[in-house]
This record gives sequence, structure tokens and C-alpha cells, in this order.
Amino acid sequence: MPDVKHMKWWGWGVEGVSFHHEDKPTFRPFLIKIIDLDVNTPPVSPMSLDDLPIPAPLISDQLLAELTDAVGADNVVQDDLDRIVHTYGKSAADLLRIRAGDIPRVPDVVVYPDNEAEVQLVVDRAVAADAVIIPYGGGTSFSGSLRPPEGETRPVISLDLGRLNQLIDIDEESGLARIQAGAQGPDLEEQLGEQGWSLGHYPDSFTHSTLGGWVATRSSGMQSDKYGDISDIARGMRVVMPGKVLEVRPIPATSTGPSVREMVLGSEGRLGVITEVTVQVRRIPEVRVILGYLFPSWEAGLAAMHEISSSDAHPSVHHPSL
Repeated sequence: MPDVKHMKWWGWGVEGVSFHHEDKPTFRPFLIKIIDLDVNTPPVSPMSLDDLPIPAPLISDQLLAELTDAVGADNVVQDDLDRIVHTYGKSAADLLRIRAGDIPRVPDVVVYPDNEAEVQLVVDRAVAADAVIIPYGGGTSFSGSLRPPEGETRPVISLDLGRLNQLIDIDEESGLARIQAGAQGPDLEEQLGEQGWSLGHYPDSFTHSTLGGWVATRSSGMQSDKYGDISDIARGMRVVMPGKVLEVRPIPATSTGPSVREMVLGSEGRLGVITEVTVQVRRIPEVRVILGYLFPSWEAGLAAMHEISSSDAHPSVHHPSL
């Protein structure tokens, strides 16, 4: 099985990582008072994977052989755990359904390509076999786009981009970086940081989501007031489609009509498989000082936001509820 990081199938995050309140003495009394929840109550153990009614794979030996030929035997996976991990996203509805054992349809196979050429082979062979492809990044989707249709009779392939996770290059003159679409937030920032750069995009799902997923879902981040949404940061992309690769060049501006770039942003994987994104990056400052301001009321915070918006100030985040 490929060395790709996945979240646990029954909840958010990875095994062994959890929130600790012991160093926050007022946190427990606050929760008890507000929502009558005692954090010292032992958690309910998650259900066993063996208890889930996981449907058997529905895929022909011929298509399975063609996918194996495209990416290698170790990168075509059919075990129950991998298939369940790739069935749902991480919305409340998704987690409730999977914990209730409501899984009428799961991917029949999970495929892990290593490069764009292998993605093209998988797409072409799936299309020829009239199979379904669901692109998969980090699995944090809350729009239901990862779940196969309940009545789908065609083979369903989950195409996991987790092995396409590298920074390709940085053009220091233009501040543009080419990054493979399967790079998750922390790995992406680590690779950029080694060369003194940062993307500055921090959505709530940053730890487990991918650059390609941000583009496909038109993501916004915690510091978008300063750095922009992903629609501002992503300048170009490469998208594998049946029989061809769509290349959106990272030009600064154009007046040639409808924007193909805008069509790809937020397309949720409907147009093709995003394999590479060219993004605007910024130099990491020599000194970083973070200041936060609290306001006594909603009205005061809203007035401050209005004043900031009409001034030349550019805070990283401004929100009256924070």
C-alpha cells in the first residue's frame, strides 16, 4: 500500500492525536455551564470496521488489470479500510452516516498514481470502460462530492492524488511556484519554507486538505484578507481530461473572453483531475509579529471592521465574532 497519510475513517484527524484540556483550567467548568458537557467523561469507543456492512467490489478483472498496468500493483488497493476512507468526506452528515453504517455504495478500488502521465492512463482507461472516477485529495470535503451515488452500477474508482505532493519549482522573479495538486497544507508550507517562501493560505482543513482540493472547492483561508482566497492565489493549473491535458497558463491578466481558470476553480472535479497548480507565493518576513485585538461588543467590532475596510490597512484576519 502507498505511503499516503489518511485521516481515520470514523472521524476527523489521525489516530493518536486529540485535544487536551488539562492545561486550560477554566475550559471544563465553561463547557459544563454552557452545554452541560463534562470533558472528563470517557469517550465512547468507535465502532469496529468489521461491524460495517461494506459492499463487495464491483469491478471487472480486465479493468482491474488495466489500472494495475497503469500505476503498478502496489498502488491499486481494494481492502475495506481504504475503500471506506475514500467513501465519505468529513461533514457532520458524512460522519453520522458512516457511524450509522449507512454505506450503500463505496468505491470499488482506490488508485494511487505517481505522476500526471499515470493519471492520464487511469482516466483514459476508466472512460473506455465506462467507469466512474472520483478525484480524492485529503478527504475533508463537506459537499458530498466524494460519495458514490447509491444506485451506481458502473465501477467506481477513487483516484487518490496523495503521491503527487511535491513542490516542482519556484520562479523567484515572478513569485510563482509550481506545486503538485496532492500536496497537503503542512507539507506544502514546509517545502516552500525551506526556500524562504509561503503560500499564506490556511483554511480550517489546512492540516489535512490539499492544494488541488482547495482549487476544486474554491477555498478560503484564515488569512485571506491579506493573501486572498485560493481564487486569487492560484494563477494557473494543469487538469487531466479524457485524452488530453488542459493547461491554464499563469498569466497575470487577459482580455480574451471567458476565463477557463474561473471554470476550473470550484469545479469539484467535474471537468477533470487537477494535477498541478501554479500559485502566487510570498517571501517569509524576517520578523513576524502577530497582534490581536478584542472589542467589547459586536457593534464595536463591526464599526472597527468598517473603518479598516475603508482605510489602507490590510490585516490578515478581521472578523467581529473572533
